[in-house]
Amino acid sequence: MAGTRQTQKQIAERYKANLGYYNKLHPWRRARALVSSIALIGGIVAIALFQKFGQETFFNSGKISAPHAGFAQECAKCHQKSDSSAKVVSVLSDRFQHGIAFEAIDRKCGVCHKQHELHEPNVVENRSCSACHREHQGLTALKLVTSSQCIFCHDNREAMEASAAKGMQIQWANYHRHPHPLSQVMFEPPRPARGYTETFDSFWNGHPEFQLIRDKARDPDVLRFNHQRHFAADIPPVNGKKLDCNYCHVPDAGGRYYQRITFATNCQSCHSLQFDWKNPGLKIPHGDVELARAFLRTLPAQYANYARAKGINRDPDVANFVAQQVRQLRETFHSGDELERAVFFTVDPYKPGEKMAPGGRANFIGCAFCHEVKAMANASPAITRPILVDRWMPQTEFSHAQHQIDPRTQQSLDCDICHQARQSRQTADVLMPGKSSCLTCHSPQGKVVAECITCHTYHAPAAANSVAAGISNPTQRLLLGER
Repeated sequence: MAGTRQTQKQIAERYKANLGYYNKLHPWRRARALVSSIALIGGIVAIALFQKFGQETFFNSGKISAPHAGFAQECAKCHQKSDSSAKVVSVLSDRFQHGIAFEAIDRKCGVCHKQHELHEPNVVENRSCSACHREHQGLTALKLVTSSQCIFCHDNREAMEASAAKGMQIQWANYHRHPHPLSQVMFEPPRPARGYTETFDSFWNGHPEFQLIRDKARDPDVLRFNHQRHFAADIPPVNGKKLDCNYCHVPDAGGRYYQRITFATNCQSCHSLQFDWKNPGLKIPHGDVELARAFLRTLPAQYANYARAKGINRDPDVANFVAQQVRQLRETFHSGDELERAVFFTVDPYKPGEKMAPGGRANFIGCAFCHEVKAMANASPAITRPILVDRWMPQTEFSHAQHQIDPRTQQSLDCDICHQARQSRQTADVLMPGKSSCLTCHSPQGKVVAECITCHTYHAPAAANSVAAGISNPTQRLLLGER
């Protein structure tokens, strides 16, 4: 059984005759005071000695990142070395009053990283390099910027309001900071009046709908193309295979973008340029109106060259071949002008051998069946050049190579899940996925990473002030949002 617990009054009775006990010196109390004094004085002396003779690696807080491994032992590359005890006192005083200052380290970063500017020009106050890029956290941690660093501003209504107000005073060209190869055609819709300043705390909670979808953007291309028709059951196989997305959309070497679609590579196997059903090897030139018109106006010479290519070498035989072909062609077209009109302006399929069996008909169906063709007075027709957009969302980083397998089923992803091309009948349809398609995987439910840096970059190259400034093609200016 536990003993009876004493009251406070009973405990105090023990010290009744010795109320000054705390003023008396005690060996243990003396030892504690002495050790504390030695530790404090020794620490101050150690700091002073380190300033003069110490090795900086003593304070290395962890492994340096792989990009900086080449100067891992040269702390002064990033850190300022204090040179006097007075400066140490000054620095400590400043830290206690204003917190840690990263300006000196940021200036050191700028010595090497000259190709980067910080962020968009409407940012009211840029964050420090060291706030996002945490060094001494391991070999790969330097580039792994957490979304909390972005949300520091993007979930701050006051900061976003200030950015919107500042942005409305800045020229649009200053925002075009996402350069691309000159060979690429980039679609960039006009920047919203308030910029991209909506507040949100994550991709799955509050992130705005993609601008292409929100603004119901339309493809500016005037080439007539019907995706749904090309998936139809009556389309004949190509090279023994059913026509599918991969026939035209072939990834580039890096897997991020797709190779440019061309008539010769992707269209001509079905859409032949053969205009004379009896001479399948004689084809109208593609891609140059003047060349096509010159070809039609020199048909006798074209037939003569074709005859020699077939092995007809005697001049009388060549002349007879040419006369026969021209005579047969005139049974359908009574003049050269009529032939030109049929070739350039026929919208419905032009088949000169309409009464022939399907296998014997010519395959050429007229330029205007696919292209926008405009008649010009006393000149060749004008055919609008197709606009084949390579990048629809220039402010995002996306790689098709990383989206080939469904992470939930581990099966190959069907392109139509995101792009829904099988339902599209108009060229103007922008077949890009909306935010909901991405959320299927990039969300807590989908269990695929959805950090801000998964799709976006913070920095902009210093030379990227305006790609648009050097573009003279009006079609490309239209794509860049200049209405």
